[in-house]
Amino acid sequence: MKRAIRALMLCIALAACATSPSADIDFDYDTAADFTGLKTYAWTAPTGNAVANDLLVKRIRGAVDAQLQAKGRTASDSPDFLIGMQLSGKTTHGGSVGVGVSVGIPVGRAGRVSVGGGKSKPIEKKEGTLVLDFLDAKTKSLVWQATASGAVEPQSTPEQQQNRINAIVAEMLSYFPPKK
Repeated sequence: MKRAIRALMLCIALAACATSPSADIDFDYDTAADFTGLKTYAWTAPTGNAVANDLLVKRIRGAVDAQLQAKGRTASDSPDFLIGMQLSGKTTHGGSVGVGVSVGIPVGRAGRVSVGGGKSKPIEKKEGTLVLDFLDAKTKSLVWQATASGAVEPQSTPEQQQNRINAIVAEMLSYFPPKK
């Protein structure tokens, strides 16, 4: 019975982690910048080791565009600010998952002889980082930046990926414009 309860608790904990859209969000900005004039924007070419994933870049751009439009900003050929996207990913290894078997064989009165074996597999996690840089279009100086990093869920459906990206981008852009 205790094993069944432990297994159920483990399943619930894993399900909660797998469905959480959370990411570590950080932001910074130029305290001398005037954000009231930043009404129109344009994108620069994305950079980073994960920009080859065109669908991911498209999902992120769509989420950013939607959030900025909700804030009254519009895309333009003569923008007030430029948006740079840095997108990177990595695979980390830590800990291991192991399966083992052990058999005890009684030998005479003296005791037991144990025979065992096991195999372990390292735990592999995929992590991603998204950085949004907002640059003054005239001076090309950085005025605002947000970074999100967290676990990537590659087995998610495209809809689940878009929902997670929407939530993360919404959290990132909740800090724009900064409240001084």
